Amino acid sequence: MPKRPDSFVTVERGDGGLVRPLPVRLRPKTGESTDSYIRRLARANHLKPSYLRGYLVGPPDYGSGKRPRPDRLAAITGRRQDVLERALPDLVRQKRAQPDKPKRRVTRLADKPALFAAIRKDAQAEQLPVSHLAKRHHVSQATVRQALKSPTPPPRKKRPPIVGPAKERVGPIIDAVLREYAAAHAGRFPTVREVWEKLLDDHDATVSYGTVHRYMSGHPLNTPDTLSSHAEQTAGNYLAVTQQTFHAAVFKQYRELLTAVRREPTRHGLDNTFASTTAFVLGLDAGTNWTMLTGFHEWLVIRRGTGHDLTWPILVRHLAPGGWIHPLTQQADLRAVTTLHQLLSEYFNTREQPGGLSQIFRDYQTWLTTQARSQSETAEPDQIS
Repeated sequence: MPKRPDSFVTVERGDGGLVRPLPVRLRPKTGESTDSYIRRLARANHLKPSYLRGYLVGPPDYGSGKRPRPDRLAAITGRRQDVLERALPDLVRQKRAQPDKPKRRVTRLADKPALFAAIRKDAQAEQLPVSHLAKRHHVSQATVRQALKSPTPPPRKKRPPIVGPAKERVGPIIDAVLREYAAAHAGRFPTVREVWEKLLDDHDATVSYGTVHRYMSGHPLNTPDTLSSHAEQTAGNYLAVTQQTFHAAVFKQYRELLTAVRREPTRHGLDNTFASTTAFVLGLDAGTNWTMLTGFHEWLVIRRGTGHDLTWPILVRHLAPGGWIHPLTQQADLRAVTTLHQLLSEYFNTREQPGGLSQIFRDYQTWLTTQARSQSETAEPDQIS
C-alpha cells in the first residue's frame, strides 16, 4: 500500500540539512494554541517540549523565546502549512490594526517648565479661557489649570506596576521553581532559560520567554543580601568582601531545619552534644559555599566584646551560661547546645533585616577601629633618657 504523499514532506534547514517528520504525528485541534500542540507532539514522541520548540525555531540559535517556524512544524507533522495556520490561530503573527485615534501626546518632565511658562504667558497676554489654552498647547485642561496655579510643575505620579494575567497565572509556579532551584544549588539563581524550559517541560505552562524574563528581573530573590560595595577600604580591613549572597527563601529553609534539629536531634542522627551539633551546622554552612554563616563570627565578637582571634564555636562556649568550661561536663555541654541554637536564631533575625549583613560588618569594623585606638592610648610612652 503506497504511503501518503505528505509523509515525505521535508524542508531545508539553514545548515543545509532536512527536517523529517516525527514518528508520531498528531492532528491539531481547531482553535488550539501552538504551544499546546507542540507539547502534545513532544509527549507523544517522548521529547521534551522545550527541545522540540527550540528545534522548530530553527538555526542558527534555536532561540528560547522566538516563534516556531510554520514550515518546520508542517514538515515534522507531515501536514500542509495552510491547514496548520487555519487550525492554530497563533501560529502566524497577526498584524495589528491601525488605531483609529492618534496616540496621546506625553510631555517630558524636563520640558514642562517651559510649557507652563508659555501657558501662563498666553493667559496673561490674551486672557484666553482654559479650553482655548489647552487646544493651543495640545494638553489637557487639568494641565492648564496646574500651570495657572503654579509655575513649578508637580512631580509625575508613580504608577503601580502592571501585572498581566500571564504573570498572575505563572508567578506562583516561578516562585516555587526558584525556591527549589536555590535549595538544590546553594542559593544560586537559575537563568531565565532554565526557568522557562522547566515551565514548559514540567508544568505545561504557556508563557512567553519575555514574561519570564520580566518577572525574574524584578523578583526579590534576585536582590541578594550583600555587603555594601562602598565599604571603607582601610588597612587590614580583610572583611571588605563583596557579593556574599544567600537568598532569603533558602535562609528560611535552613532555619526550619535547625529548628527541627533542636527539637528532635536524634531524628537527624545527632546525640545532642555540642560537638555533633557544631559539626552539623558547619556541614550546612559548607553546603552553602560558606555563605549561611557569613558574619556570624563578627556578630559574636561584637556581642562578647572580645575574642576576634577565636573561632565561632569557642565564642559560643564563652557566651554560654557559666562561661568557658573545659572539659565540658554534661550540664555545660547541654547549656552550650542551647546557647548555640539561641544565638543562631538571634543572628538570623539580625541578618534578615534590610541591610542586616552590611550593618554587622560595619559594626565590626567600628569595633576594630575602637579597639585599635584604645590600645594605642593605653600603650606606655617611650621613656626619654
